[in-house]
Amino acid sequence: MKVKVRDIALKAGVSDGTVSNALNNRKGISEEKREYILKIAREMGYFKNNSSSNNNTIRLIIIYKDAHIIGDTPFFSELIRGIENECSLQGYELIIHHVNSDSLHTEITKSLKSNQTKGVLLLGTEMDIDDLKLFDNVCTPLVVLDNEYDDMLYDYVAINNSDGSYAITKLLIDNGHKNIGLINSSYQINNFKKRKMGYRNALDDYNLPFRPENEILVDPSPEGSYRDTATYLKAFLNELSLDELPTAFYAVNDNIAIGAVRAFQELNIDISICGFDDLPISKLFNPPLTTVQVDKKQLGKIAVSRLINKINGDISHLKILVATKIVERDSVKKT
Repeated sequence: MKVKVRDIALKAGVSDGTVSNALNNRKGISEEKREYILKIAREMGYFKNNSSSNNNTIRLIIIYKDAHIIGDTPFFSELIRGIENECSLQGYELIIHHVNSDSLHTEITKSLKSNQTKGVLLLGTEMDIDDLKLFDNVCTPLVVLDNEYDDMLYDYVAINNSDGSYAITKLLIDNGHKNIGLINSSYQINNFKKRKMGYRNALDDYNLPFRPENEILVDPSPEGSYRDTATYLKAFLNELSLDELPTAFYAVNDNIAIGAVRAFQELNIDISICGFDDLPISKLFNPPLTTVQVDKKQLGKIAVSRLINKINGDISHLKILVATKIVERDSVKKT
């Protein structure tokens, strides 16, 4: 029986992402923990099982830019689990590479030299168009996951960010909110741009204004969002009255929303707020967060399925946008 990353994670008492970091020698965990995980992996026969000579390997290349987006989080752990489970069901080995964008070209060449690679899943959450162009001459079947561009001919499997954001902005409108702010990331990835687009489309369709001064730009970590939101609010209240503050805010992900809520609470500002991703902590937070739910495992499964179709000779190009749904909790109030 093949040993999977999930098996190692359960035995080591850590997340799938932490195991992946250790196996791929990625920074972010201590050397002591890395050695502990590698020891368990060796004892379980992971390296023996994953060094076979068959030509049945899918490589997951994870591009990161130290932007606090990709990391050891429930979102990416579930996504990787969905990829791994589907690879296993379809009889493929999964090898994971963590690649800093600065060394992307070198790592592409290195990781694709092996004739064992049947296909590549490119986790492009933090990737921009220039990064994607480096794959233009790659002949190996390739699917881009968690990102999509209109003017680059690739296969994409991504979240329907625009429609999800439209729906949750409409939820705020349906609850009577007419002045709706946006809490956005100061580090822009394509997904956040699509989410802002959905938010603005909803405002336009319901004849509500977009006010640039009501867009808060924050570091996309909970602590950074708390800090930057608090700074914004204090400056706002120094110049304007509380009555001029939006009655609701849409945050482009749950981590940002959770940090922002803390800043509002410390200043005793009663606000409606919602997020995106439906992280496990969202339902445990006070108040439980209204958010956009993404089926992370399904996203991974669909990406593997599409890649296998490419491996089997499908030469068409598809852009697959996975639908979202709204999870209503207590963080949104009627006005």
